[in-house]
Amino acid sequence: MADKKSLALRAKIIGVLLRDARLAAGKSPKDCGQVLGISASAYAAYELGKKPLSLPELELLAYYLDIPLSHFWGDEIISEAPERASDVNSDELIKIRHRIIGAQIRQSRMNNSIAQKELAAAVGIPPSRIKAYEFGEQPIPVPELETLAWVLGMKIDNFFERQGPVGEWDASRRAFDKFKEMPADVQEFVANPLNAVYVKVAMRLSAMPADQLKTIAESLLDITF
Repeated sequence: MADKKSLALRAKIIGVLLRDARLAAGKSPKDCGQVLGISASAYAAYELGKKPLSLPELELLAYYLDIPLSHFWGDEIISEAPERASDVNSDELIKIRHRIIGAQIRQSRMNNSIAQKELAAAVGIPPSRIKAYEFGEQPIPVPELETLAWVLGMKIDNFFERQGPVGEWDASRRAFDKFKEMPADVQEFVANPLNAVYVKVAMRLSAMPADQLKTIAESLLDITF
């Protein structure tokens, strides 16, 4: 069973990281509240950890602030980021995301043959709330979602949006972060448009089964020698 103090502490940590992200992006509580369709005071409760965020809300704020979602599962201080306009229907997007996450939880629970009552007990909440979560009728606070994921043998990023404007933005950010981790000479090679054909060949080779790669290697050796 999850400890209420640990859930509350996690909510406060996320609130601190959220405030850090907002300040880095040069936004006000009112700005962030408008993105979620709530008042500045209601948003401030998130930063103070008095009310935990749901993942769809956190995703939308990360998108708006141009901050990778991984920021909220790390301890790194972020640098200033350029302004980013919110160009999505936040209210509809959040509702859809709640339903999708709920369906994921329900499917995983059923796959693991776990009853709603059993799952609720593990998180320390009433079974009726699990039912509401699964049908997207109630937002799931991130600390509770993390616990649910752990009980179901999942990771929090299993719930991250993969499609739509937020998902595409997050995928681009993660791809760019991986690119920056490459050695400088590799970055230079990949960034050169003239080398695109070589990159495509490498991608095709990486997708081939081992036996086909072995055949190609043997053919190359025959040509060389």
